[in-house]
Amino acid sequence: MKKIFMIVFGVLFFLSAAKVYALQVGYVDIEKVFNEYEGTKKAKEKLQEKLDAEKKTLESKKKEIQDLQDSLEKQKTVLSKEKEKNMEEQLQTKLEKLQAEASDTQQKLLDEEKTMTSNIVEEIRAIVQKVAKEKGYDYVFERNNILYGGDDLTAFVIKTMNEE
Repeated sequence: MKKIFMIVFGVLFFLSAAKVYALQVGYVDIEKVFNEYEGTKKAKEKLQEKLDAEKKTLESKKKEIQDLQDSLEKQKTVLSKEKEKNMEEQLQTKLEKLQAEASDTQQKLLDEEKTMTSNIVEEIRAIVQKVAKEKGYDYVFERNNILYGGDDLTAFVIKTMNEE
């Protein structure tokens, strides 16, 4: 009887010890967190405002060039060939400057967007780490990297990020 008791006790101890050492695994849908985070929405609005302001500036310069081109077309018959050529060169120079400025602006906005995205992803990582520690998870994966199992921590991460 004593042997049976020891065997049963040993099995129960082993099972409880195995449960204590079981890994807690969770996953987070980073894309969903990114899209539902209030900071992302604010950053996108700020970027959109900059884009709209730059568009407005470029459109006014484009209109100015168009007006010069229209003026040149109207005056072609009364201008000398030399003056006409000079005005066309000026117009071409302004057009090239506008195109370069548009390209620079586009690159600048893309860089800002990349920086914004990178900063937000770092914030997400920090919050995921915080939530994992608070909830006692050993590993947290990105949703796309897990095939089966684990607990979905996405809602907790979104809630925590929007509260901070």
